[in-house]
Amino acid sequence: MRKVNLFYLFSALVFGALLMVTSCTKEGPAGPAGKDGVDGVDGTDGTPGVDANTHCLNCHTAVKMEAIETAFNETPHAMGASWARGTSASCGRCHSNDGYVEFVRSGAEIAAAVSTPVVCGTCHADHVSLETDMGAPMREVGPVVAVVDATGETVFDHGVGNICATCHQARSTGATYDNQTEPTTFTRTFTGDDIAVYQNGALGPNGSATLNGTGDTLTVVFDVPLTHVYISSTHAGPHHGPMANMFAGIVGYPTNGIVFDRDHHTDCVNCHLNDSTAGYGHSFLPDVQICNNCHGDAFDVEGFQSEVEERMAALEVKLEEIHAIHVEDGEVHPMYASITREEFQAFWNFMGIYEDKSMGIHNPDYTEQMLNLAEDNLGK
Repeated sequence: MRKVNLFYLFSALVFGALLMVTSCTKEGPAGPAGKDGVDGVDGTDGTPGVDANTHCLNCHTAVKMEAIETAFNETPHAMGASWARGTSASCGRCHSNDGYVEFVRSGAEIAAAVSTPVVCGTCHADHVSLETDMGAPMREVGPVVAVVDATGETVFDHGVGNICATCHQARSTGATYDNQTEPTTFTRTFTGDDIAVYQNGALGPNGSATLNGTGDTLTVVFDVPLTHVYISSTHAGPHHGPMANMFAGIVGYPTNGIVFDRDHHTDCVNCHLNDSTAGYGHSFLPDVQICNNCHGDAFDVEGFQSEVEERMAALEVKLEEIHAIHVEDGEVHPMYASITREEFQAFWNFMGIYEDKSMGIHNPDYTEQMLNLAEDNLGK
């Protein structure tokens, strides 16, 4: 009985302590209301994101991208043997994807470890923004310095076409070959089919061709007096694709010529990347109708090209007769030769027009000037 009383006594003490704590922490009465503060400034609404279904799909549809890829893969930009040259540092800037990307990024010429043809990302960079400026982004559109001008003063500036001019320009001039300061001779040996080609070649005034006793090696001595020029390469000429030079009127020899009218012909893209052609322009075939839209009947594009083609065919015959070139399977191949300076100038202008591939349309007036000089030098 005594233990029970102690339990009740202890419980009463704990209960009393709890009442004391509760009464000490009880909240007192509220004070007077404070003065109202100034409302804060409302935040700016964010820019609504674009709807990918109506924005990105202007270009990135399966149908459109497949058409572009199909057309592009049938062009020399994606096929052909020239891409093997990309493992050479001096060629890699244009003959490999990696070489081109590095050149436009830093200006360095590199040899690709494994040379691959160009792909979409060679010419196209990433979108700067996914909100605005959603046209096809180009990797490089700045002005391009002409390779053939050691002073760096000749600059091609063809708008978006600058990305084309980076590669589609000459690598040498007529003066590259016409640079001798004293008479000299060059000796070369030929075997196989080349024996028949060079036995009666352009050897110069006192040149010679000697077949060895077994008839399998021809030794040719090319005599090159100061009146002559030695064609020292079977790839002689301004290089393949000197379109930017033709446009600017600086590919012919011995003098420069007429710059193409830039008032309306602003860049390469206008004609060669027009959506009306295959693969939304990625066949790079020009749309002749664009010319007709402005010129109408004032300029017959196809008629002019036919005239140039006819004159080039006549020059081809004359150049083959003097053994400056030989033609095989419809392709023109320069020959090792010692020819007069006048003949060489005709040869050079012929090669400039031949490698341009437009049959004069890239610069009609300048093409006529080059043809006239070549015809005068070879005798019409």
